[in-house]
Amino acid sequence: MENVSDFDQLTKATRRREFDDGLMDYVFGGTFLLIGIIGWFFFSSFGLRWFVGSLLQNREITIIALIAIFALFILLIMGARRVIENIRRQTLWKNQGFVKSLRWQVSWQTNAAAVIVFVAMIVVAVWLMSQGYVNQEFVLRTLVSSSGIATGIVFFGMGKELDLQRYRWIGAVGGILSTVMIFAPISFSITWLVLGIIWMVVLTVSGSWALRKSILELREQDSE
Repeated sequence: MENVSDFDQLTKATRRREFDDGLMDYVFGGTFLLIGIIGWFFFSSFGLRWFVGSLLQNREITIIALIAIFALFILLIMGARRVIENIRRQTLWKNQGFVKSLRWQVSWQTNAAAVIVFVAMIVVAVWLMSQGYVNQEFVLRTLVSSSGIATGIVFFGMGKELDLQRYRWIGAVGGILSTVMIFAPISFSITWLVLGIIWMVVLTVSGSWALRKSILELREQDSE
């Protein structure tokens, strides 16, 4: 049994190494910020007018442009991960070997919990609107907020599974701030932007703290 326990701990430590230095936090934060900016633009009044006008005037070109934007978004994320790999190979992991990240870091139970909370919040908000307790803007803000809360659940679950306390804090703080957005007097489009900023700030702070810690440990090893 001890061998099995040791193997589990080694597996967990290997998976955790992908996030220990905080560099992936910057990728996550940048991704959320881009999603927030895109959501803010396309759901704003001027963004909707531009989109509808473009579809009416040049439908094919507009569709191609949207596909190109999506492809560029994916390429940016992949490029950022490649840059991180190079940084690790040349500095942080130079004398420690290299670990290839898994495609799926979160258990299905954590993902299921996030999806359940996401759907439940939307259903409750729609029901409240049908009863006349809240307006449409509240429901739309809940739609965005629930995605932020679901993200918080995913990060908290990752922190628990990997024994990474930092990610538990990320999930808790990001989830709480995402909840506050429901009651903020802001429009649907602005809610997307606020969501992106919230997660970008939380993840940047977390990543900076972890990166500073990793650099200090690297300097201590070099000085020995």
